[in-house]
Amino acid sequence: MMATTAASIFATTAVANQTADFNNDGNIDAMDLITLTSALNLACDNSCPTDINQDGVTDTMDLNLLMGLWGPVPGWVPSEETTSDTPETEGTPFQRDPNRDMSWQNEAPVLLDAIYFDQYTELFHHGGYDRWHNAQAFNQGEHTMSWLSSNNVAMQPMVYGGVDWNHDNFLTADDKESFKVWLDATIPLDYDGPLCLDLEGQWWSMLDTQSQTVMDIAINFYLENIEYAKELRPNAKIGFWGFPKKTHSNPDINTASVQRLLNACTAIFPDVYENNPNGNDAARLQLHLERCIEMVNGEIPVYAQVSPRYKKDSSGYRYFHTQEEFLRDQVEPSLAASWTDANGQVHRVSSVSFWEAYVYISMYTDNWSEMSMSERKAAWDELDYAHIDYLKDMKAAVAVAAAQFVPPAPITEEVQVATLEPASVQDAAPLLGIVEKIVETVPLITPEPSFVDSKTAYRSAQKSWKDAKRTFAKAKRKNKRGTEGYKAALATYKNAKANFKSASKLYQSSKTSTKSARAKMNKAKTKFKSKKKSKRKSKSKKKSKSKKKKGSRRR
Repeated sequence: MMATTAASIFATTAVANQTADFNNDGNIDAMDLITLTSALNLACDNSCPTDINQDGVTDTMDLNLLMGLWGPVPGWVPSEETTSDTPETEGTPFQRDPNRDMSWQNEAPVLLDAIYFDQYTELFHHGGYDRWHNAQAFNQGEHTMSWLSSNNVAMQPMVYGGVDWNHDNFLTADDKESFKVWLDATIPLDYDGPLCLDLEGQWWSMLDTQSQTVMDIAINFYLENIEYAKELRPNAKIGFWGFPKKTHSNPDINTASVQRLLNACTAIFPDVYENNPNGNDAARLQLHLERCIEMVNGEIPVYAQVSPRYKKDSSGYRYFHTQEEFLRDQVEPSLAASWTDANGQVHRVSSVSFWEAYVYISMYTDNWSEMSMSERKAAWDELDYAHIDYLKDMKAAVAVAAAQFVPPAPITEEVQVATLEPASVQDAAPLLGIVEKIVETVPLITPEPSFVDSKTAYRSAQKSWKDAKRTFAKAKRKNKRGTEGYKAALATYKNAKANFKSASKLYQSSKTSTKSARAKMNKAKTKFKSKKKSKRKSKSKKKSKSKKKKGSRRR
């Protein structure tokens, strides 16, 4: 009996020694421990590396085995095929592909749709048939979709779970194949817009660690996800939702370095969600975005993620911010955020992306399972109208920011040559010719597009103000001063009025600038034509004089 037990223990120990060293570096240590704990209490369909005792689940028995074998693996011999998981050194500064698309830097910020409609779950691993089928059959979100379409608001594609299709914290060939199916059905091969991987789960909290060892393990998993996505859609701007996190941009929190992951991203999607109703978080969230832009040196687009929902304690995201607070704390700080690089170039966000999810209605509506589909449809429609109210305000704010946007001015070769100081008077002649050519063919100032945008923003803000004014008048009749309904309507009215004033100032300023610019341009053209005329006259006089001289000689 004792001999059998001893043999069993020896066999278990031998197998454990061999398999508990997950990264095959000859030591059972913290890196192996983190790998195991990230899969704790997960069942294994086939074979899992963390299921040391092969009983079909990663549990405390496997944890105990690993802890009992802590230290060097007896008799370990490095394999020739073994590659190091050690993160790249920071000796050489990281450089992005110099041939990458940089046209986004010349584009004003836009409003993007990141709403999670239940119809999107048809190809996902989670959700189930009823969720997507009912959404399709009863046209969930039809009013929101119609507004987005009529206002030309593009979608920000999001994939929940990233490449880890079944959300089990491991990447398999099946995961990658399922992700590719979704990608091929959703994203064109030549797509060059944003693609957001929402990869949270157990790995997400590991990105808050102060241990570089733990951080590197988590980053390796995120890298495996993004590199596969980049391989399939090389032109897309790809990153992870909520990354960099607020812990990464806060200098008072000493998280380990996430630079390797930032280097791999071709876009970032930091969020400015906030769970502080009635508090003013505008400055804090603007600073978060500015530091995120700085973390990537303004070299890749930044898509700010905003959401009107908030939660209290562990009650879930069942509450909505007022439109005024949502604009003040999330939308406006996102559009105001800027970072200036060493060359004096100002970098801003490329978008504010509106995120919401219809699944919250079923989660937080009492007796949802007992409701008829017509009742559910009515609840969806009600959420639609709320979405449209938020989106209208966002559109007006984005229009103002777009009108103020100044793209970086490219320095052309001709302009560079023309600004060089000539070595002599003779050398200056060809340069003057180049300058004259530029003046003749290229308008010196082109303010009209900015003027048109500000005019559009002005009209949009004016309409929003008038709508809010009418709503407030109705609320005054229905509600007493000091009630919640009165306060909410008054706040919306004040916010719309402030937006209108801001848009009005911009419009008037742009209008004045346009008139001034046109006057300057016309003056420059007149001056140039006058010079041309005088040159022609002087030439013709010289010719006539020379003819007269020739005639007198003949006589």
